Amino acid sequence: MAFLCYLVIFSEVLAEKLHQRFTYDSGSTQKRSVDLAQTTPVCLDRSDIPDEEFHWLYIPTNSTELATSEDYAYLSGQLIQTGVVNAADCPLGGLWPSGYANPCGLERTREVSLYLQNVYDDEILTAGAGIGVPPVMIKQLIRYESQFWPLPMGLSHFGLGHLTFIGAGNALIWSRDLFEATFAQAPEPKINLPNQLLTMMDASCPTCPLRIDIPKAEQSISYIAQALLGYCRQTSQVVFNATKTNAGNVVVYATIWKLTLLNYNAGPLCVYNAVNATYTEDDPLSWDTIAANIDTGYCRLGVRYAENITAPYYEFQRTP
Repeated sequence: MAFLCYLVIFSEVLAEKLHQRFTYDSGSTQKRSVDLAQTTPVCLDRSDIPDEEFHWLYIPTNSTELATSEDYAYLSGQLIQTGVVNAADCPLGGLWPSGYANPCGLERTREVSLYLQNVYDDEILTAGAGIGVPPVMIKQLIRYESQFWPLPMGLSHFGLGHLTFIGAGNALIWSRDLFEATFAQAPEPKINLPNQLLTMMDASCPTCPLRIDIPKAEQSISYIAQALLGYCRQTSQVVFNATKTNAGNVVVYATIWKLTLLNYNAGPLCVYNAVNATYTEDDPLSWDTIAANIDTGYCRLGVRYAENITAPYYEFQRTP
């Protein structure tokens, strides 16, 4: 009961913050323009991407370049547990006790697994290129978070990007486009927008052949991209708060997005403390030097999260 009360209070406070942020008169328009000018450009500035970061910052010319052919034990386990694939004649019914697929289960689900890990590629490329979020990073984040299974994990993680209630609230504060899309679909009274966003992420469909509403899951890709751009705006503000300098003056495009992934996973305090401990006026901030100044356990997990998502997987060739 206490937790439910907390959610109600949080929703009411968030609704007021959103109202204050996105409802303003002409007198506050200039201030908001300054805020966005400060927090957006570095997230979109692709002018200088080093070769060693190109594998995750490249924008493919065709969605087929995003194709993967991996075995995903969690995804395959879900396909078996929900009855999409019958693996009854496999040892242990195709599942380890953890609920993940064993080798026989992986083999039985291979065809559906290949379909699900690539069915969203068109939307990933469109959202990435249109909204300004690295599309390879989006796909790698989905791989890491949900293994392309968009149904809720427990009661706290929703959609392909495993967004949480707190994470949804944060994304809504920092992304006006996401706020407007969520607000438009929310029932009256429009006070619990985080839950509405999570509902928009949830592609559960018990009567569908794959137990997934594929069109709804495809639509959610744009919401994930908008949420990530919102997180990048917040991260840019955190860098400014820690250095008292515009983020674009102290970090480059690759670094701001790695810091954004750290924020998405572990929260803005991890970003602030590490940047604050690292920054000097004499040396530019790099991801390696920032990460070296992170020592708390959950923040280190955030570093590992960012590095796993941005690790080499694709081998794109830079065009002349």
